[in-house]
Amino acid sequence: MTKIITVKGAVQGVGYRPFIAKWATKYGLKGNVKNIGAAVEILISGKEADIASFVCLLRNEMPLGAFILSVTEKEADPSLEVPDDFSIIESKELNLSEEIPVFLPDIGICKDCMDELLDKKNRRYAHPLISCAVCGPRFSIINRLPYDRETTTMDKFEMCPKCREEYSKGRRHYAQTISCHDCGPQMKFVFNDDNGKTQELQKEEAIERAVAELKNGRIIGLKGVSGYQLVCMPTEKAALELRKIKGRENKPFAVMFSDAEAASKAAHISPLEKELLESSERPIVLLKKKTDFPFEVDKGSIYIGAFLPSAGIHRILCDEVGPLIVSSGNKSDSPIIFKDDLFEKTFLGEIAGILYHDREINIAQDDSVVFTIDSISGESAQFIRRARGYAPLPFVIEGNSSFVQNKECILATGGDLKNTISFAKKDRILTTHYISDLNNDTYSMDFWNGVKRHYEELFELEPTVVVSDLHPLYASSYMADKMKLKQLKLQHHFAHIYSVMAENGINEALGAAFDGTGYGLDGAIWGGEFVRIKSDDPIRAGHLSYVNLVGGDKASKDAVQTMDCYIGECISLGLLDDKRVLMDSKIRMMMAAQKIGAGSFKSSSMGRLFDAVAALLEICSYNTYEGECAVNLEKYAHSFMEEDNGAYPEFEFKKKNESDELVFDQISLFKDIYMCYNTKAYDTKAIAYGFHMAIVKMIKEAFEALRGEIGIDTVCLSGGVFNNRIILGKSIETLSDLGFKVYWNKKVPLGDGGISLGQAYYAMLKGTDK
Repeated sequence: MTKIITVKGAVQGVGYRPFIAKWATKYGLKGNVKNIGAAVEILISGKEADIASFVCLLRNEMPLGAFILSVTEKEADPSLEVPDDFSIIESKELNLSEEIPVFLPDIGICKDCMDELLDKKNRRYAHPLISCAVCGPRFSIINRLPYDRETTTMDKFEMCPKCREEYSKGRRHYAQTISCHDCGPQMKFVFNDDNGKTQELQKEEAIERAVAELKNGRIIGLKGVSGYQLVCMPTEKAALELRKIKGRENKPFAVMFSDAEAASKAAHISPLEKELLESSERPIVLLKKKTDFPFEVDKGSIYIGAFLPSAGIHRILCDEVGPLIVSSGNKSDSPIIFKDDLFEKTFLGEIAGILYHDREINIAQDDSVVFTIDSISGESAQFIRRARGYAPLPFVIEGNSSFVQNKECILATGGDLKNTISFAKKDRILTTHYISDLNNDTYSMDFWNGVKRHYEELFELEPTVVVSDLHPLYASSYMADKMKLKQLKLQHHFAHIYSVMAENGINEALGAAFDGTGYGLDGAIWGGEFVRIKSDDPIRAGHLSYVNLVGGDKASKDAVQTMDCYIGECISLGLLDDKRVLMDSKIRMMMAAQKIGAGSFKSSSMGRLFDAVAALLEICSYNTYEGECAVNLEKYAHSFMEEDNGAYPEFEFKKKNESDELVFDQISLFKDIYMCYNTKAYDTKAIAYGFHMAIVKMIKEAFEALRGEIGIDTVCLSGGVFNNRIILGKSIETLSDLGFKVYWNKKVPLGDGGISLGQAYYAMLKGTDK
């Protein structure tokens, strides 16, 4: 019997063909295996029982790093010539236009390679770019599919005799990134000497110089697997200098540790957090601190972003120096740099030197960032940033067979903050890695276009439909509007809820979308929204009441100014009569601007309410990075839970009678918090916790009312506010106790990194409904 078997999934770049060859030989089968672009194709001949056992194995067994979407088989043409043994043959070009293929992300260093790296008797001892068939760069070095050495940036490196021998057998059989101290890319260290001349060191000398500079408290640049990084010891002086260089004021830095044991000395680590730290994705994991770091490292956060080496050079540096700050090689709010000349031009004059290698990076990726929460379904991981290690794995949308018939290729351009792009075809959505905030500067827009182009060329995507945000001034919307494609627009908060629906194959749901900013259907700024979605028909079902904010874009930064606007609203509505406040010239000026509408706009934003409360409680007065005030307010509420957990003020959002929507009064709530704080009825931590619980109570009341009115008991939670562990965890628990089926983002971030996924899913539903 002779059959042709096609295996689809993540089957390239993980030693899958050698795996097939090994097992086919064990079963006594003849034939061959080859990459065919989007899959692996196997020609197999032998006894029927042996072939059946072999196919069963393919469905259940796979090498580390692979996963299988489907295994299909068909009878081979009787005239097909079958070889006398089983072999791996050269890859075949294939048209990828029929569906989105699965290709692997960059894979963190595996245990076997780590053991070799640390073994003084091994020929790859201390090899900084060590890798094998199941680990190392994949997506960052691919030129085109299928994945072979000649289709990657490893093509220019000749193998030494020993590596060539290993390439034909063993752990590095067909390992396209194979290299050693004698061949392949090598580390170099470039620096300016005392006379201002540029010097360069090679191999061991390069690493020794980099280690010496780090031990002396200086900052170096490092070319990692997927882009450049800035590295230094986690000391007050070095961290402060790094903040100046990057333009990063208050956002905590992540710290890399040699291994999980080293990280456990600095932070509490749950079993799931340990699993995430040691996973092949190697994300940054936000852990509860055990010990304090210098203030300039973590800025007083109760968490530390911890991660483990993803490449051999990271482990070498950590073993030599100790824990290290390893930060993206960029200026704050700009995309990560991956080109050698640009990084040198940007940073060499400000740092001690650059440790780099000469393997070209085709597309840059930041480290992924996750945290864990405990919910009724157990501990789960949440993305803050989905990037290296996870992208470009696509999402397969379950539950709607009509998607498979959809021939359109959809492009979704996302939002302007935490931007990602998504492509959709048939029943799959391919969401890119985190790109950056889009600042309308040349580099970020060129970077955005480069990412889009790379995905389109690699996966042979030719979009016919583009869907973008409703905001007329977003750079992502501008880019979409320039394209000569069928245009769709989707309101920002609807996109948030569609992203949760996409992850779970849901066509109908209620949703809460809470964040800082989104352009509303009525021209106001939304951000505290309850929605109802039936297929491609989204409506706003409720929201926070409007407050008049002054200051345009400054309103999202200056929490004190936002607080003054809330106080002004309270006075105008007769809710406050505080003579000291009325004498404040800033508040009087704010009230005048609100009254005449000079530079003011209506906002239902939950994010801005967080800012106002944080400023009122004198916890945080300015957002130097997105959500800083909210993060610090959560910190106080968390401290109450841990330290006091006693009585707290039971604030509430009162319902207002406005049109057909549920409207919750945020002004009267703010007034109650103002009075509580000024009368010292409770301490600051208790008030912060009471505010959090008022939000959870409002969510409960809103969904109970909407379920009674609309009859839907499926609930989706999304938006940056739900990165708050208290609000997310308590909301899931409360709603589940009431019999709601509760979903939230798990495969993409709760914040704007999931917007493009939601946009793409909306377009899919719209296409299938016609």
